[in-house]
Amino acid sequence: MQRIFTWLWHIQNADENKQRRGRIIVVLALLMILVTVLSLPLVSVVTPQSALPVLVNVMGVIIYTIVIALTKVGLVDWSGSVFVLAITSLVLASSLGGPEDRTTTYTSPFFLIFPLLIAGMVLRPFWVWLVLLFNVSGLFTIWWAAGVPLFSGEFERALQIAALFLQVSTAVFTFIGGQITDTILREARQLREEARQSAAQLATLNATLEVQVSERTAALEQAIHELEQRAAEQARLLAENEQQRQVIRELSVPVLPVRETALVMPLVGALDTARLADMQQQALEQIARTNARDLFIDVTGVPVIDTQVARGLIQVVEAARLMGTRVTLVGIRPEVAQTLVALGIDLRTIRTFGTLQSALG
Repeated sequence: MQRIFTWLWHIQNADENKQRRGRIIVVLALLMILVTVLSLPLVSVVTPQSALPVLVNVMGVIIYTIVIALTKVGLVDWSGSVFVLAITSLVLASSLGGPEDRTTTYTSPFFLIFPLLIAGMVLRPFWVWLVLLFNVSGLFTIWWAAGVPLFSGEFERALQIAALFLQVSTAVFTFIGGQITDTILREARQLREEARQSAAQLATLNATLEVQVSERTAALEQAIHELEQRAAEQARLLAENEQQRQVIRELSVPVLPVRETALVMPLVGALDTARLADMQQQALEQIARTNARDLFIDVTGVPVIDTQVARGLIQVVEAARLMGTRVTLVGIRPEVAQTLVALGIDLRTIRTFGTLQSALG
């Protein structure tokens, strides 16, 4: 049963509006077939002397089946037109009677509003006016065939005016309702299409954004990698620079072994606070490493020995003495000696020699 309903519900048409109208046509046609089949026994009992109502119902079932088939293959406009015109024709055909039987003639306008209502649901709004024209033409045909005078008698005039008013008012309301529904559906389709386009644009933007993010992430990773390489290179250069500085520092205050237990520290150039600290560090390290008993500090290449330099030399002498090493100061030039005397620096606790040769001898 589920497969049957699914098959009936499927309309072979790409237009969503036509699919909607096609489903309505299928549902209404099935209802009409059901009503017609169920009414056949009642029609046979009520009108046993006439075969026309039974024939009309049988024709209706055949036409409704054809309408469903046309709808299924996607011919929604054709099937809707056939459906509405078939209902109108069947109502008019069942209303045909002689002059002595005018009951159906008087009730026909009430049944003819159904084609108008159905047309508003399954056809485009402008088709309502064509159905109205067909209905009015059919009414005049029935009245003429039944021998009803047109607008001549008071009762006939009132009946015909009321029938025409009923048809026209129903057509107007049906047209307005169909027009509103069509407008709403068109706006809904437009909004859905705009939403689909916005979604497509958003998807495109997302894809573009993902590409940009990937590219920028790759560029950032490359930049970080290059920065790490530069940092590593700078760290290597700093390490090399520190090593070079250490070598330069050691070379600026070299400590040379001259005998197994004697070291010589030749000093060249001006001595500032940094070089004095390096001199003290180098001297004490070499003394600790070699266990030297004598340290000869040659100041021949020092242009100026002021109070600060003299204090630095005295500190080296005292530190070396604490480590068991005797310090000898050699190479004091006459001008340097005069300066030391003028400054009042006492170097009597330090052994001094004029030259390194004499000190070593």
